[in-house]
Amino acid sequence: MHFVAQAPQQGAQWAAELLEFAVAFYERAIDRGEFDPLRIAEELGAPPRYAEHAVGVLRELRLVKPAESRADRLVAVSPEAAQMELLVPLEREILDSRHRLAGFKGQLSAFAAAFERQSRTRAEPVVITGDQDEIELRLLEAAQSCTTEVLVMQPCVARETRELRLARPLVLEALRRGAHGRILYPHTARGDSGTRAHLGELLPAGGQVRTTKEVSDRFLVFDRKTAFIPSGEDGEIAVVYESTVAAFLAGLHARIWESAVDFDSGAAGYAGTMEELKATLLSLLASGAKDEVIARRVGMSERTLRRHVATIMQDLSASSRFQAGVLAARTGLVDLALRSAA
Repeated sequence: MHFVAQAPQQGAQWAAELLEFAVAFYERAIDRGEFDPLRIAEELGAPPRYAEHAVGVLRELRLVKPAESRADRLVAVSPEAAQMELLVPLEREILDSRHRLAGFKGQLSAFAAAFERQSRTRAEPVVITGDQDEIELRLLEAAQSCTTEVLVMQPCVARETRELRLARPLVLEALRRGAHGRILYPHTARGDSGTRAHLGELLPAGGQVRTTKEVSDRFLVFDRKTAFIPSGEDGEIAVVYESTVAAFLAGLHARIWESAVDFDSGAAGYAGTMEELKATLLSLLASGAKDEVIARRVGMSERTLRRHVATIMQDLSASSRFQAGVLAARTGLVDLALRSAA
């Protein structure tokens, strides 16, 4: 085999050629005892720099060693002997490093447990913030760590707040990971196209959805550990890291859930809930509640509420809202609604 002297090439082709030469060089050296590297390069038809490179590779792999008689001569070494000299110490070092790693992990786990206990002790049980970035980060943290249950009570998508809009994909992701989800909407959500589209994603992901005649404000609870509830009128949110509060909200959710109506994505419109919704409006009218309060409790806009009230007044032949409430009470519509709810 002859290697023609030429200018060094770049890249993989040059490296492959040098490796091929080093192997050929080693083959010539095996049975020679002491040898002169330049003489072997000459026999292979290669320039001296090839010999220098081959010797460098073989020295690094412990496949050659200096001859005892002359400093300019070398002796080939078997791969088995080279392995004992080169690889065994490395394997021992790797094994020692693994033992040290296991020891460090064991020691750190004890300190990590202590840190976690102390973190729970010193962490604020309630964080009130209006910063949207912080709200989003805390929602993301709670949703990503959620493994068992998500509870949601909220108005229609058309009237949802920013944090609820941010929470929508996070809740959906938690459900797809296997968390159990129960989501409560007002009956008015059945007539809201945006809400129905969202529910069309929740149901296939395993979420259970029901609608109710009234929504007691809005909240989210993750794993009965972390709750998100409104705080004030400035868009602030209270993030509660207190299991007792989360358990209380879960209990409230469960009581409303019992009397709520399952949502069927295949059913059109209000699907039999319109009469209950009208009865609820009549009860609230009879109590003298303002439009803003009624709209919030039933989950509709004030404009839509006024349209429903106008229809109810027309059906009852009432000249005023107060009269409509009185007539509803006299005819037993309000009491009937209360008995149905019970």
